[in-house]
Amino acid sequence: MLFRSNNFKKAIEINPNYAEAYNNLGIIFKKKYQYKESFNNYKKAIELNPNYAEAYNNLGLLYGDTKRFEESILNFSKAIELNNNYIDAYKNRANIYSLCKKQPLAIKDYDKLKILEPEKKNIYESLIFFNKNQICDWKDYKKNLRKIEKSLEDNQTIIDYIVPWKLLSWTDSLKIIKNNLIIYNNKKFNIKNRKKKIFILTKKKIRLGYYSPDFRRHAVSHLIANVFECHNKNNFETIGFHLCKYRDDDMTKRISKTFDKFFHAKNTSDQDIISQSKKLEIDIAIDLAGHTEDNRVSVFSKKIAPIQINFLGYPGSIGPYMDYIIADKNLIPEESKQFYFEKIIYMPDSYQPYDSKKNTIHHNYGREKFNLPKSGFIYCCFNSIYKINPTIFNCWMRILKKTKNTFLCLLESNNFCKDNLLNEALKRGVSSNRILFSPLVHYEDIFQRFKFCDLFLDTFPYAAHTTASEALSTELPLLTIAGESFQSRVACSLLKNLNIPELVTSNFEDYENFAVYLANNPAKLREIKEKLIFSIKNSNTFNTKIYTKNLEKAYEVAYERYYQNLIPEDIYIK
Repeated sequence: MLFRSNNFKKAIEINPNYAEAYNNLGIIFKKKYQYKESFNNYKKAIELNPNYAEAYNNLGLLYGDTKRFEESILNFSKAIELNNNYIDAYKNRANIYSLCKKQPLAIKDYDKLKILEPEKKNIYESLIFFNKNQICDWKDYKKNLRKIEKSLEDNQTIIDYIVPWKLLSWTDSLKIIKNNLIIYNNKKFNIKNRKKKIFILTKKKIRLGYYSPDFRRHAVSHLIANVFECHNKNNFETIGFHLCKYRDDDMTKRISKTFDKFFHAKNTSDQDIISQSKKLEIDIAIDLAGHTEDNRVSVFSKKIAPIQINFLGYPGSIGPYMDYIIADKNLIPEESKQFYFEKIIYMPDSYQPYDSKKNTIHHNYGREKFNLPKSGFIYCCFNSIYKINPTIFNCWMRILKKTKNTFLCLLESNNFCKDNLLNEALKRGVSSNRILFSPLVHYEDIFQRFKFCDLFLDTFPYAAHTTASEALSTELPLLTIAGESFQSRVACSLLKNLNIPELVTSNFEDYENFAVYLANNPAKLREIKEKLIFSIKNSNTFNTKIYTKNLEKAYEVAYERYYQNLIPEDIYIK
């Protein structure tokens, strides 16, 4: 890369007006995460050639990487204005529109791409399907979903261009999810014939490396922050790699203080992270992101540590380059292990940690702050809107039609989602005034909002995760459907460890019937709530210190196995 950049610099010395050389230098600097230098070179290329569509496109990508989305869109649009058939610019703009919750505009660009690249029609249709579901536009949902599922069942490559997490709200099939992972990993990381790397361990403190773009106010950090604070520093050295492309906040400050070393790596290349990890002699590298936004799975695919563990941030298997996944017996039953690349570390309680230091200070807010009625039975679901699909929504509407003076409260989203959901309710014979949308509130206030609700109705197949533990910790009963997939069994894991299995159903019929029964039988709901209160006080589910000790046992067993030159096997912590 250095050789190439020197060539472009030499070309500029010979011809200072060589716009293409400046553009190419910009590309090289961006790959090295040297954003300022990249920006300057793209701007120079455009200054020399104001009609340089490729430079505008590349500048749009740079703005996108730095979360300056409006400027990103403007530059992609300029590139398209200069070249109305510029395929990459349409792709890139559609992606940013999707990130900015402007799904109708993303769909419009994908429709254009279907014309420009008819041979990739299936790929663009799957992306349109994804964006429609983001705003609860369910036209032809079943037909389109079946098309995608069949493609993955047959190991075709229609989904190469969709990251694995996008499947999680569509399908509960572990077979389909794994097939997609195989296609995606082979395409993305070319890992088919990669040689196994040998690392040498020495007896010392076990050095843990935690890698995450979410060391900020984020669901993952809301769960794990206290674990970092509880780590035994006599036996473990902890190193954090902060991959976040957003601004830091109070959670970043809190977490950074817990580590022995903490690196802000958002502008650091994959190769530099790999080199730094090896230089630090990290024994166990823990990925807290998986295939979610701003991840660095690419780093883990190159094997940066003797032991690599998939933990918490992604609800499912990541790929064959990971050694272990942290779970529990309710989350991954024995019969499901075949669908995971990783060996399973079975925690004795729920796999999910909890922050015992959460601030749940009570404020004197009334129901009106959360857009809740003064009276009536309130079903709620405060999961992200994209987790709602027509199957679970149909179920919710049947529940409302079978009960009186009941409401369903959802999270406030953009107007596209809100309008679509209200229209879908009307289609099913449910008045729009029974569907409520609670506004976004400060994190500390969500705990009080839970207290005004009567029963949390979980989504399926992508169930509540952090939201589930937060709801349960406030003594709000949560009703879930446990499928076969990881993402559908998180609430199941929590509820069974809290000894409330009656809130775990296995099908939509039982889920629907029990939701109706609880609304009509306050005594039974009170009984369950009292049971929940007792379990919160007497189980280990929300005890961070005990959880951390069990987690450290898991790390020690995995370390000892590697030290003895033993291959990874399932680990059962007792």
